[in-house]
Amino acid sequence: MEEIEIIHKPVMLDKVLYYLKVTPGKIYVDATCGLGGHSSAILRELNRTGLLIGIDRDIESLEIAKNRLKNYGDNFLLFNTTYDRIPEVLENLNIAKVDGILFDLGFSSYHIEKSKRGFSFQRPEEPLDMRFSKDDSLTAEYILNNFSEEELAEIFYKYGEEPNAFKIARKIVEIRKVKPLKYVGDLLEVIGKSTQNYKRHPATRIFQALRIAVNKELDILERALEITPNILNPQGRIVVITYHSLEDRIVKNFLKNNRDKFEIITKKPVVPSKEEIENNKRARSAKLRVGERRVES
Repeated sequence: MEEIEIIHKPVMLDKVLYYLKVTPGKIYVDATCGLGGHSSAILRELNRTGLLIGIDRDIESLEIAKNRLKNYGDNFLLFNTTYDRIPEVLENLNIAKVDGILFDLGFSSYHIEKSKRGFSFQRPEEPLDMRFSKDDSLTAEYILNNFSEEELAEIFYKYGEEPNAFKIARKIVEIRKVKPLKYVGDLLEVIGKSTQNYKRHPATRIFQALRIAVNKELDILERALEITPNILNPQGRIVVITYHSLEDRIVKNFLKNNRDKFEIITKKPVVPSKEEIENNKRARSAKLRVGERRVES
């Protein structure tokens, strides 16, 4: 537990609390509770009043969060589900609307360091799983060994913006005829044979694309954003932290297309300080956007 505490650093914590406007007695949703980094800070601000609802699709992360949050009060409830199902959670609690929702997208340091599910290309011995929830059936291994060349290329290009998408897909199909891809190292070998002259690790985009495809991240994000106007009190806020251009584009367009429902608080995305990036590498690509629910006339 102690080791996990050390590796988990919530991104832009002070900025999240500032923009979420946490107020004692009100109700907030941490839609991506994870290990409870942001949640614990929100609970501290609530000062044992109001309610925090934490949601995460990874049951292992939630168990860790539960133990951590006990130190800050008992006014929290945790749910193991996807964040596009917030309305169902609220309905079961007889709660109509909340005062703020936080989305911290992407994956946590726990997934890289502890989950043993193949999220990082730096761990060649791990299986090609990449599921946030073990209850889901689709894995990266299944995609790589069963999807067609065209389907693989589309995933790599659409979700990873990989310029060599077709070349890598073709190589995967060629190699899997001889030997199935089961471990991270197997995929790294294929990528290494298909790419060259990359400024960053050539596997970065492919791993991002597979993770997004396995977990249907962008589909769930779009559905979740669409329901937020219906579950936010007037002047309630959504705070969204994204880590790549695909996510950020979805959030930016959602706020822009819903100006009648939301005031855009952040005209430009908020980014971490240089000091935070030095202390937390996960923060380096983070962007934070905020919308405030308008008071309906």
